[in-house]
Parts: sequence; structure tokens; C-alpha cells
Amino acid sequence: MKKELIVNKSKVLIVILAGGQSRRFGGGYKTLYKLNNISILDRILQNFKKLKMEIVLNVNSNKDQFSKIGLYLIKDELKNFQGPLAGIYSSMKWALKNRKNIEWIFTSPSDTPFIDSSLVNKFLKTKYFDETKIILAKSSNKIHPVIGLWHISLLKNLENFLTKENRKIMNWVDEQNYEILSFENKNYFFNINTQTDLAEAIKIEKSLKTL
Repeated sequence: MKKELIVNKSKVLIVILAGGQSRRFGGGYKTLYKLNNISILDRILQNFKKLKMEIVLNVNSNKDQFSKIGLYLIKDELKNFQGPLAGIYSSMKWALKNRKNIEWIFTSPSDTPFIDSSLVNKFLKTKYFDETKIILAKSSNKIHPVIGLWHISLLKNLENFLTKENRKIMNWVDEQNYEILSFENKNYFFNINTQTDLAEAIKIEKSLKTL
């Protein structure tokens, strides 16, 4: 019989991944754009505030725009915007060096304004198989590979994978012991890629306030 794994909250670091170039949005940092007078990033931080967990930010340029937020800023070890896996790798490496107690990182996109603490709490309270090293979110039969828990013991394995040309997250995940955690609330996963998405997010927020 397999042993159960319960993730220890005190050994988890939250990483918000904001290392991309926001090309579909028109460039810049879409996470700094405002949704009803509050930036997307500030919304995420407010939503996670109840967790009372340390949060760091993975960014790659114009770091002065983020310095006033007061979070540790982690730059990708790999150059030329290598994607979310590069941010995950760099965050694992930073945690191993700077947070000796950390065993897991929880990653969140920086463009999902409705993600909140209840989602993270479900990750922390669910029991998994003992050998599990990655847990990812799923909703409406779709896996959201940027939202999940990653054991930092995978650092070297990920480093080796990143030497390959194919850097798709699920290609690496499929090689590991991983589990999927399902959610019914689709709004957690609504992400803003374009100006049209930003307008849609305003509508979603308005509908939530009328419930």
C-alpha cells in the first residue's frame, strides 16, 4: 500500500510567474495593467494575502517597475525568455540557496486575476501519493500546467530537460511522478492574454459582484 503525502505549508514558497513578454497583449507587463483601478498583480497578491505565506516574483526585465511591491524578484537563469519552465527552474534554484526550509514551490500565473487562496488551500490540504513530485490544477478537462506544486528535488532533472529544444511543460511533467487536482470554479483559471480578455475580465468581476 502506498504511503500518503501531505504537503507542509511551512515548506512551500509561492512564486508568481511574470517572466514573459506579453506579446499578445501588445508588449510590456500585462500584470501591471489595471482591472477596475487595481492592477492584475495587486489583485493576485490581495487574493493570496490570507495564506500568510511568502510570495516571490519571477520577472526578467524592467525590474524597477516591480521593486516597489516589496517582493523578492527572481530573474531567469536562462536568457531570451525561455518560458514558464525557466521561471520554475530559476525559482527552485533561488529557494535552494536562500530558503533552506523550502521543499516545494507553488506557481501561479501573473495574469489570472480571479485565482485566490482557496485554490492554494485545496492544494495544501489534499492527500497525495508519497512519491508524487508535481501536482497540477485541472478544470473542465483542461490541465493548467502553470498552476501547481513542484518539489525542488526535481531541480537537476529540470536542468537537464532545459538543455533540449522542446521546452513544453507537459513534455517534462509526463516524465515525472505527478498528480492532477480538479477544480469546478472556472474563474480561477481565466487568464488575460489580450485587451479583449481584459474587457471580458471586467464583465466577469461585475457578474461576481451581483451574485
